[in-house]
Amino acid sequence: MRTEVKYSSKRLLMTLALCACSVILLQNYSLSTDASFAVNLFCVLTGLVVCFLCFLPAVLIKKHCDSDVLSLVSRRSKPEQRAVIVFYAVYCIYAALYFLIPYTDMFCKKYYPDASPCMTGLLLIVCCVYAAFKGANAITRFGIFLFVLAMLTNILMFGGSVSSLEIDSDIWRLSSDFPSFWRNTVFFATACFAGVVFACLAGDTVNFKLRHPVIAIALTGIKFALVLFFIAFAVGEYAQRQEYQTFVLSRVAHFGSFAGVESFYMALCTMSVFMIISLLLCCVGKSAKKSESLPFISSFAAAVFLLRLIAYNNNSVKEILTDPLVFAIFSVIAAAAVPCVYLIRERSRHD
Repeated sequence: MRTEVKYSSKRLLMTLALCACSVILLQNYSLSTDASFAVNLFCVLTGLVVCFLCFLPAVLIKKHCDSDVLSLVSRRSKPEQRAVIVFYAVYCIYAALYFLIPYTDMFCKKYYPDASPCMTGLLLIVCCVYAAFKGANAITRFGIFLFVLAMLTNILMFGGSVSSLEIDSDIWRLSSDFPSFWRNTVFFATACFAGVVFACLAGDTVNFKLRHPVIAIALTGIKFALVLFFIAFAVGEYAQRQEYQTFVLSRVAHFGSFAGVESFYMALCTMSVFMIISLLLCCVGKSAKKSESLPFISSFAAAVFLLRLIAYNNNSVKEILTDPLVFAIFSVIAAAAVPCVYLIRERSRHD
């Protein structure tokens, strides 16, 4: 297994915050339209509180053991190691598909209709395999470029929508039913997948501070809130009738005669999904102690592509692989429940 060069915890969490923004960038009829903007803000807050709680076990492992859940698992019996490896491998495949499927669908429907979703996914996966082979340190260095791209895209998308704002006098009206509130909260809570990646890779980072995940989650919440605000008051009901509402927002943004920043938006989505899948492949490689094995990483990437192909031809499989509730529950188990077990066992061993 590659001895991963230590890199900054701040850089990893900045990268994860940018990856988490894919949740709102790829939103497609996932939010109930029966919830008002004010209720959606509360849903964002509730969902991100869940995300923070999911980070806590991995944070405590990092603070008290300077390690991560995969490193703690490696000290256990071989059957136990294999069970945990299989669990995280299945999770990483599922999480990769959760983002890959909507991304490739959106790319082909909205941006490049002549492209095949499966071929687009294959090209992206090949790039992810190479990135995963280079390691998380190299991927998070690329995260600095993604941060610059994200800032530029946000300035263009939000700044270009200011002139279209029509603020409703009922902006803070609390209007929703419980099913809508629950549905929207679960959707925003899916950002806790970032906690899974942190739980797997935190042991390779240095200079960790508790404020790092807090800042990362706060920045994610700000991005969610801004996107919701501009969709609600710059695009309005038109966006609710369209697929991929954030893409619609990028198309209506304009500065005088210059209209549409969808190319920047698509570039940001592409880079975000690329980094998510790459980091998930890094987690799989580390769990099996095969980070240097290109065939091993490629085999899991091939499984992702095969399931993407099946989902393309079977809508029932596609719905399962992109269900926010299933993904949120799976993520909570991987980010919080499993690390909690090993944190308790590790502390009991030292008592």
